[in-house]
Amino acid sequence: MMILSTEADGEQHAEIISRVSTLIDEAGGTVDDVAEWGRRPIAYPVRKQTDGVYVIVTCQAEPAAIDEVCRILSISKEVVLRAMPFRLSDAELEAAKANGVPLPVDDRPAEERPRGGRGGRGGGAGGGRRRDRDR
Repeated sequence: MMILSTEADGEQHAEIISRVSTLIDEAGGTVDDVAEWGRRPIAYPVRKQTDGVYVIVTCQAEPAAIDEVCRILSISKEVVLRAMPFRLSDAELEAAKANGVPLPVDDRPAEERPRGGRGGRGGGAGGGRRRDRDR
């Protein structure tokens, strides 16, 4: 999975995806699917960006090839915000090959979903020590 910068243009995104596919192919692996989920909010700001373009590459490769892909992606900091490989079970791999990678679904009730804002631990205005602990 890669989260690409929204400040980079589509050509730079395509170049990164192509480079990942080439690295995997050159190492004797296969790219089964490339799913572009598009622009989505990131759980926490990364390099002062709150949105990213999510791309999922489903592939089969040796660990050394995946390590090389991660190394190249870590160098491309102007385009790649985050990159993280995931190992799929055989059943998950077959499902991804047959149906593609499913889009994420937030099945939490509406009242439990994050609403934006500053986040944090709550507590209102004031901060400081709690009065009940001072006694």
